[in-house]
Amino acid sequence: NKAAPLPAMALRLAVRRFCSKPVSSGLASKEVASYTKSLKSFSEQLKGFSFSKYFEEKYFWEKANVGPFFILLFFTPTIYRSVKDYYWAGQLKKLNTEEIISDRYEWLRMSMLRDEVEDALLKQVPAGGFQPLQLGPSSPP
Repeated sequence: NKAAPLPAMALRLAVRRFCSKPVSSGLASKEVASYTKSLKSFSEQLKGFSFSKYFEEKYFWEKANVGPFFILLFFTPTIYRSVKDYYWAGQLKKLNTEEIISDRYEWLRMSMLRDEVEDALLKQVPAGGFQPLQLGPSSPP
């Protein structure tokens, strides 16, 4: 009892409904124009950047925005330590999980062996069971 497949037209209309409104090729919207303008200004700033000019003494102390550089320099040990701790915590968690799984398999293997030994020993028990072992008479003389 197969369901009939949806017509291609219905799927196309559903996909169009969830898509954003298309921008015509000739006319750019205000948002697109704003994004392109900001990207162009950013790329021009990157093209004009040079380390020699940035770290020149006069430019460095008077015009350069040195805040982000010094913040990065100051927090590099903390950032490094945090990333390192995060990495090793994940690795140790993975190792711990692997060890737990390995221990469970070892426990399962030992339990299966114990069950097999008990089963083999129970097959060797006489029909009436074992008679209790008595040392001496059961009642005083």
